[in-house]
Amino acid sequence: IHYQLQGKQEGRAPALLFIHGWCSNLDHWLPQAKYFSRNHRVLRLDRRGLGKSTTPGSGHNAQQHAADIAAVAKAAGCNRVVAVGHAGGGPVTLELARSYPRLVKAAVIVDSGMYPKPRIGDPKSPFGMVLGSMIDAMSGPNGKAAFKQMYQGFFGPKCDKKISRQAVADAMRTPLPLAIEELRVMDVSTQRIADDITQPVLWLTAAAVDQPYISKHLDDVQFAQVVGSGHFPQLEVPDQTNAAIATFLKQLA
Repeated sequence: IHYQLQGKQEGRAPALLFIHGWCSNLDHWLPQAKYFSRNHRVLRLDRRGLGKSTTPGSGHNAQQHAADIAAVAKAAGCNRVVAVGHAGGGPVTLELARSYPRLVKAAVIVDSGMYPKPRIGDPKSPFGMVLGSMIDAMSGPNGKAAFKQMYQGFFGPKCDKKISRQAVADAMRTPLPLAIEELRVMDVSTQRIADDITQPVLWLTAAAVDQPYISKHLDDVQFAQVVGSGHFPQLEVPDQTNAAIATFLKQLA
């Protein structure tokens, strides 16, 4: 597992652990690393098989990703972290908080979803239909082109084109079978995982969400919404994203 550790040694300020999303990598948290490393220990990593991390070809599920991340945090000497997870890394971050409560002091979920167990391909399961259509498109003869089109669609019209082009290029280096397998990381009931989480959570999104529904499954949750962003708030509107996380950290203190 490839990781980078920077910033101040742990003191009163908690270490921040950044967990990237689907076919992303640790560089997609660079604006946050630069901002928060002035006062916090910052740990970023590439999840198994993604970025510069290797994979044995298995273990691409929320539980194993969480175990990987907990092991890296221990090796890096980071304790009582605030785990920040984006999009497809959201289920992993929630699982990390649930399975390792002594490690995770609090969590920030960035533009990810809460939902019951998806039923892939079932019209009565909205997110299951989304995952199913993505898997079908990427499994077809034009899978690589479909993959690229999907990733390009994650960025809002106001996003700096250099940023979106680089992120898409990074994603396209993921082997297509692995990209499909990583979609299945999201094939879990995030609402069920959330039911077991007692730590404070900041739910940060680019669009409005069903706050009463999310609040029903998390004991201690706050909400924030950025303006003018697509699916990558940490890259598209980093100042807004950093400010929301910083406010949450002050409240924890």
